[in-house]
Amino acid sequence: MLTLTRSGHRPTIRVLNRHAQIAASKHEAGSDKFYKLFAEFVRLFIASEYDPGYLVGNVTDVTRAYWAFLNCIKDEVTPVAEKV
Repeated sequence: MLTLTRSGHRPTIRVLNRHAQIAASKHEAGSDKFYKLFAEFVRLFIASEYDPGYLVGNVTDVTRAYWAFLNCIKDEVTPVAEKV
């Protein structure tokens, strides 16, 4: 079982936490694209054998998936109207 506690995984932990916050939120909703991009990041990160170096050095598919997901949050997460 993988434990993401090393300092090299801080960006990964932040992205996982942000996804979880939105997925569990009653105030925000992610679009289908938001969830698709997150799934792609996770798939590629697993395929890389959890290599934390995707943000250091050469750009990889994991790097591109990370930034695609992170950048989509501003456009693909919307407020949820409160029910009265």
